[in-house]
Amino acid sequence: MLKRLLSTLAVLGLIGATPALAQTGTLTGTVTDSETGDPVPGANVSLVDLNRGAATDVDGSYTIENVPVGTHTLRASFVGYQTYTTDVTIEANQAVTQDIELNSGAVGLDEVVVTGYGQRKTAGEVTGSVSNISNEDIEDVPAQNVESLLQGRASGVTLSATSGNPGAGFEVDIRGRGSINAGSRPLYIVDGVQVSFEQGSEVTDRSPLNALSPGDIESIQVLKDAAASAIYGSQASNGVVLIETKSGRQGDVEVSLNFEGGVRFQSRRFDLANRDQWAEINQEAFEDYPSYGFRENILPAFGYDSDTPVEELRDFRWQDWVFDPGGHSKVGFSANGGDEDTQFFLSGNITQTGGALKTKAVNYDNKSIRVNMTQQLTEDLNVELNLGLNNEEDAGVCQDGFFINCPFYQAIGEEPPISYPYNDDGSYNPNTEQAAVYNPALFLNEETRTANTTQLLGSITPTYQLTPWLSAKAKLGIDWQDAEEYDYSTPEFARSEGGVLSRRFNDVTNFTFNGTLNADYTFGDSHNVSGLLGTEYRREYEEEEETGFQGFNNSLLRVPAAASEVGFFQGFNTEYRVFSYFGRANYNYDGRYIATVTMRYDGTSRFGSDQRFGLFPSGSIGWRLSEENFFNVDAVDDLKFRVSYGVTGNSDIGNFSARGLYGIGGSYRDQVGIRPFQLANPRLSWEEKRELNVGVDWSLWSGRLTGSLNLYRSVNDELLLNRPLPTSSGFGSITENAGKVQNQGIEFDLSTVNIQTEDFRWSTRFNVSVTQNEVLDLVGDLEELNGGSVLPIAEGHSIEAWKVPIWAGVNPADGRPMWYDKDGNLTYRPTQEDRKFVNGAEEDVVGGAGTRFSYKGLSLDLFFDFSFGAQSLPFTQTTFTDPFGENVLEFVVEERWEEPGDVARYPRPAPFGIYDLLPNSEGADNPDQTSTNWLYKNNYIRLKNARIGYQMPESIMNKVGLQGARIYVSGINLLQWSPYLGIDPEVAEEDEESSYPAEQQINLGLQLDL
Repeated sequence: MLKRLLSTLAVLGLIGATPALAQTGTLTGTVTDSETGDPVPGANVSLVDLNRGAATDVDGSYTIENVPVGTHTLRASFVGYQTYTTDVTIEANQAVTQDIELNSGAVGLDEVVVTGYGQRKTAGEVTGSVSNISNEDIEDVPAQNVESLLQGRASGVTLSATSGNPGAGFEVDIRGRGSINAGSRPLYIVDGVQVSFEQGSEVTDRSPLNALSPGDIESIQVLKDAAASAIYGSQASNGVVLIETKSGRQGDVEVSLNFEGGVRFQSRRFDLANRDQWAEINQEAFEDYPSYGFRENILPAFGYDSDTPVEELRDFRWQDWVFDPGGHSKVGFSANGGDEDTQFFLSGNITQTGGALKTKAVNYDNKSIRVNMTQQLTEDLNVELNLGLNNEEDAGVCQDGFFINCPFYQAIGEEPPISYPYNDDGSYNPNTEQAAVYNPALFLNEETRTANTTQLLGSITPTYQLTPWLSAKAKLGIDWQDAEEYDYSTPEFARSEGGVLSRRFNDVTNFTFNGTLNADYTFGDSHNVSGLLGTEYRREYEEEEETGFQGFNNSLLRVPAAASEVGFFQGFNTEYRVFSYFGRANYNYDGRYIATVTMRYDGTSRFGSDQRFGLFPSGSIGWRLSEENFFNVDAVDDLKFRVSYGVTGNSDIGNFSARGLYGIGGSYRDQVGIRPFQLANPRLSWEEKRELNVGVDWSLWSGRLTGSLNLYRSVNDELLLNRPLPTSSGFGSITENAGKVQNQGIEFDLSTVNIQTEDFRWSTRFNVSVTQNEVLDLVGDLEELNGGSVLPIAEGHSIEAWKVPIWAGVNPADGRPMWYDKDGNLTYRPTQEDRKFVNGAEEDVVGGAGTRFSYKGLSLDLFFDFSFGAQSLPFTQTTFTDPFGENVLEFVVEERWEEPGDVARYPRPAPFGIYDLLPNSEGADNPDQTSTNWLYKNNYIRLKNARIGYQMPESIMNKVGLQGARIYVSGINLLQWSPYLGIDPEVAEEDEESSYPAEQQINLGLQLDL
């Protein structure tokens, strides 16, 4: 046995020695940028058929020794450049020089894609559905924040602004909404660290990505189907967004400075009735309905005598008064460079943005600094540091969901032209439409809502190269947020309490650790196997305290010590943990046949003791037809077909939804009692999403036309629903797994280089997606949730379908509003049974289109986003059409019913919208109720970003000692085409009146490269 073993080892030794005995040569050369001629350090140069290669040094040079004699395929690649491929012939004992010039901007299936946990593939090797937003796509975008960069730039991704406040976030849906009670937000991963969505402040719905500066972003990958996202398991059913920040590069230190200033102003103004029109319609309403106890007119409510002539009334323009242009300024720097062992990227930014509201009640200041560094400690060990520190100060108005706290809404929606914010002596006018406490001037001057949030987001990642094809990596990451909120109302504002102060402290710590083994091995001439195995632990802890004070002698001392009493104290702390095992295996045969399998085993503390762990698998295959020998179509660079199927999960619910809970409630003999208020469900588990995706990717004419097409169908099963319980149980509901929601759709992406000459280039990008959403099943025999709502959730309809009466128009005989009942007959008073489902508040079609023109140093970038299919209830319709003291739209006055025979759009005016109060008290017909009359389409096309810039000639820069200089003018939300009559078609839905509206912004900037 021993003799046989020794013989075998001897044979293997001879086989291994054979290459050394064979005739070989050496391949050398340099890799440079085709435009600048600068060396490209760190580029990968390989002989594809031999699975051998080298990386270029700081001078862009490479050497591959002991290359067998013959002709081989040479490939060179680097992130941000197009892959270069050519044949080289090696002769015995000769050194062959092959210099390479790389063209900037990887295109089509050569683009490098991050697939999760640090693995990188070219787009041609990826078999899942991934949208790639490269640095080239976003480097010149005048973005509000990083989250806004997703809007219109990735197919299947829908963003709806939660507010127009600077720094505010978005509601983000990837391929439709699949959950009803659980969260629908995608998972954000920044440099391998999961970002927390917990909000430390209630001043505004801040973006969780505010710790990042748009200028620091290298790339954004959106993982859309299960094959791409299942590696993140129970947190991936809503999609995954991978964000990578810039890293340092070998070479001389490069420093850039950026200076920007601009102005912000309201993007939407309304044509409101003037004094004469307002008085006419209100007087008409009161004169027509004197028998129901209404006053002869409404003038005394605003401090006028009832017989005051119209021409003596004020004609005050509240809209002009409440809005005032705001300023914007930004100063930033960045530096990167390094040698063979150390590379770094540094940046810092200070941004100050004021909202377009009087007294600058809306304001946003952001200061950030970033340090990214890579250190090669030994030949096999390197450490990567990514660290971002951010501080932001918000001042805001418009408490979400509470419209009376919105001064702009009060000013343009409630206050008529005959009222005025101040008396002649400068005091606040008590005779405004809603009495003194709601005078818009009080909100702007006597209430302060600010928040200061500090966020630390970073990681440290050591990587050890065990063998040429196997490495081990560990990552320690943290997302820490500390927020302090300050709300103060002066004694003038909060009269009954003598002034109110509330201070809230919130601390969120999100800690992540993961370790992976990464393999990438090629054997034979055509077989490549790669993958990873890993484990991850995550803990998120949140703590909050809030104290209220009241009774202030004056408004100068706004600190707790000046209060006469403590109004309240409350607080909480909570945490949850996730522990996981995961793996991915990829097989690639000759670049033609590709297969990927992923698996994740997740456990979380959020679910019941019986269901804390779940398995989430996926698989995908791809076929690159263009790599087949029989496929010889000169115009086609790359053509790939792919299919994927997988399971992901959703665990975005409360930390204690599965547990039985007790709380304080009720009292007995003045003693506080404790009672159960939530039932336990030990079987509560994940939502599961099963998704099938079929896609094709292509690149034509040397990358001049690239694109992809995806068709998908997903079903979210075992939803985390709140099932209503009978009142006899003593509980309102219990959370359990039940129900199904389906999303299906199609996505199309296209990029073109239309014209390219030595001096001129014109390129375009376009994407569009169509999505259909349907609730397939609910809890047990229940067919509808929230049945009394105008937005119920019902089987056979979309999650956001409206259920309202159908409008039949205005009766020409008497001007009364009419609807159809359930049988199609006319009625003045529709009931709950008369309501019908109509198209909902979710978009059917969304997308974006961008174009770039560049001629020598001059460039123009335009980007549009669009949305079609949704309809919403603009507050302008329910507010501006009721003439009882409130403001009125000009066209409502002009298009109202006035006399018998009129075919009018709007009914005759009436106080409170009441048209008939029957003696038997059966109620009144009210046109203000939600019906199809008030639903308007949110369709829009918006010029989201625009920028024109000029790069100074190199000859001038050399004279002044600069590497480069660029001046630019940019804009945000400059133009919009929409039939929507509300504030903003992006915000829309039911809380429009309690959300700060979107603003336009124009900037002038200068960038200097030192």
